Amino acid sequence: MRRPLLIIQAFLALTALGGGYALIAAPDGSLLQLPRAFMHRTLFPDFFWPGVILFSVLGVGHVAGFGLTLRRTVIASRVALALGLCTLIWIGVQVLMTELFWLQGVIAVLGVAEVVCGQVLRRSPRT
Repeated sequence: MRRPLLIIQAFLALTALGGGYALIAAPDGSLLQLPRAFMHRTLFPDFFWPGVILFSVLGVGHVAGFGLTLRRTVIASRVALALGLCTLIWIGVQVLMTELFWLQGVIAVLGVAEVVCGQVLRRSPRT
C-alpha cells in the first residue's frame, strides 16, 4: 500500500501546489481560466485566500506526507488519513461553493484512496 500512497500523495501535492500558486499569482483566476462567477457561494472576494489554503494546507501538507511515507515513519499512516480527510473536506466545500467540474471527482476519489491506504498502512506492521 505504500507505493500507491506515494503516487497519490505526489499527485495531490503537485496539483495543490500548482493550483494554489496559480490562484495566488492571479487572484482573478485568469491563470486557470476561472471566472469570478465560478465562486458563486463564497465569502472570498477573489481566489487569493482559497489559493493560499490550497497551496499551504494541501500542497505543503502532501509534500510533508510524501516525505513521511517515503521515510516509513511511524506517523505516516496517520498523516495520510488526516490529509485524505482534508482533501475530502476541501472538495466537499468546493462543490458547495463553486460550479462542478471533472477534476473535483478525480481529487475526491484520490482523497478516499489516500484514506484507505493510510488505514491499511496503520493496521499493517511497519515495513
